[in-house]
Amino acid sequence: MSSHNHDEKRSFDDDVKSDDAKAQAPMAISGVYNPALKAAMAKTALSGWSRRSFMLYFVVIVGFLNAVSSGFDGSLMSGINVMPQYKDFFHYMSTGKATGIVFMIYVSGNCAGALVAGPATEVYGRRGGMFLGGLFILIGAIASVTAQNRGAFLGGRFVLGFGIAISTTAAPTWVTEIAPPQWRGRLGAMYNSCFFIGSIPATGAMVGTGKLNSTWAWRLPLLLQIGPPLIVMTCVWFCPESPRWLISRGRVEEARQILIDYHSNDGKPNAVIELEMAEFQEQIVVKREAPFWDYSALFSTRNRRWRMVCLTLMCVNGQLAGNGLITYYLTIMFQNAGVTSTHTQLVYNFANSLLQAFAAFSGAMLTDRIGRRRRLWIGTFVIACMLAMVAALSSKYGVKGNKNIAGANASIAFIFLFGIVYAFTYTPLQALYCAEVMSQDMRAKGMAVHILISNIAGFINTFANSVGLGNLGWKYYFVFVAWDLVASVLWYFLGVETHGRTLEELDEIFDAPWPARASTRKVAVKLNENGTVEVLDEKPRT
Repeated sequence: MSSHNHDEKRSFDDDVKSDDAKAQAPMAISGVYNPALKAAMAKTALSGWSRRSFMLYFVVIVGFLNAVSSGFDGSLMSGINVMPQYKDFFHYMSTGKATGIVFMIYVSGNCAGALVAGPATEVYGRRGGMFLGGLFILIGAIASVTAQNRGAFLGGRFVLGFGIAISTTAAPTWVTEIAPPQWRGRLGAMYNSCFFIGSIPATGAMVGTGKLNSTWAWRLPLLLQIGPPLIVMTCVWFCPESPRWLISRGRVEEARQILIDYHSNDGKPNAVIELEMAEFQEQIVVKREAPFWDYSALFSTRNRRWRMVCLTLMCVNGQLAGNGLITYYLTIMFQNAGVTSTHTQLVYNFANSLLQAFAAFSGAMLTDRIGRRRRLWIGTFVIACMLAMVAALSSKYGVKGNKNIAGANASIAFIFLFGIVYAFTYTPLQALYCAEVMSQDMRAKGMAVHILISNIAGFINTFANSVGLGNLGWKYYFVFVAWDLVASVLWYFLGVETHGRTLEELDEIFDAPWPARASTRKVAVKLNENGTVEVLDEKPRT
């Protein structure tokens, strides 16, 4: 693969411009991660408005709907958790051990589903994994909506979590593998941002249904969860399989045809497709089935252990940044800030979903420009500052009897700002980054481990947060402030930049003595007026 980086002249273009625009480009010195990819991209004008591009959009939207299913649950339970109709029916409180169990049982289902997700996605393909996950989500959603007692409700949430673990293993893997390299960052980041396509209607519906004087106040919002899995299960078999998975099964021509269908404007081979096929066949070996329980390949070499370090960083830091407070206990945070009206809490919950959605989709659209590593270490530090401000303001203006309206509003504003920064920093990258740092033969089981680690860390966001908030109130926020400061340092020294390279080329980066540092180095090139590139410095530079 390193041979791609030593061609004498290469075409280069960051945003796939027209031939005329390239011919008029001024001379410039620039740094690139992968000159071979840039050369291929310059020869391949992939239009976002072609018929084949719209076919690709339809395909990835089917994948995005799996994130929509995930988005429903956290946002629904945050609002339902303060509804008197829900608490009176099941005899729950908004915080405490019993409520922690309601949230924890979903996480338990996720952990159990993660054990099935990797093998299912690897054996039956990415489409098979999405179908199976959708089936369990559908069953769990129906059980939750129709529950007449605690046991049935908890059982439905377990099955729901089980299915979401499978679908959110298969879907981001599929989207990342099927996206053209020019758009991998944007499309992959859009996947997890679609969490808010589920969050917004869920929180919006509760503003209206919360006024109903019956159990339909919480049953109707839960009913919305049925929609996404039904669409996924109906459409997934009309979508193409991952070309990388096909090659791992020796089905090379099928994989090539899918690339031609979705990575070109005219249905003909192009430079990017040829580069992809060459790298696929160089890096992907025909699969020999390992036992479903055998995960040793994830740790068998130093290269792979480094990959797992990066995946673990995202799983743990993405869960312990304080976002669990926002996801499940936002309404309790509003109470700590002095908002006592249930209806007002639900309105603010809805407004927060809108703001976070805007931040997440903005972050997704910029992913191919600003990369991953720098966003993560800087963003995590800013998150720590925002949460510290929430704690400080809540301590002074969130107490009973506070009459300083401006101070209480400032507390609420920083809660919103915290959610915005988190959504911009982490939401677009949580699934994308984990899929990117895995090699092809690691990706299915690696993404299942991603779900498992995230949910083990997520136990803190469910059971422990419920108890912590109940006992300590706003003081509990400082636990996450401290962790965010640590996480920022870990991202700086251990995080690997995946931007600007094909998935296969990352193998060379993870073979380096210190992959995090190696990933920031670029090759110095000169962009000529005719659109060609001269390599000025064969030695990569930071």
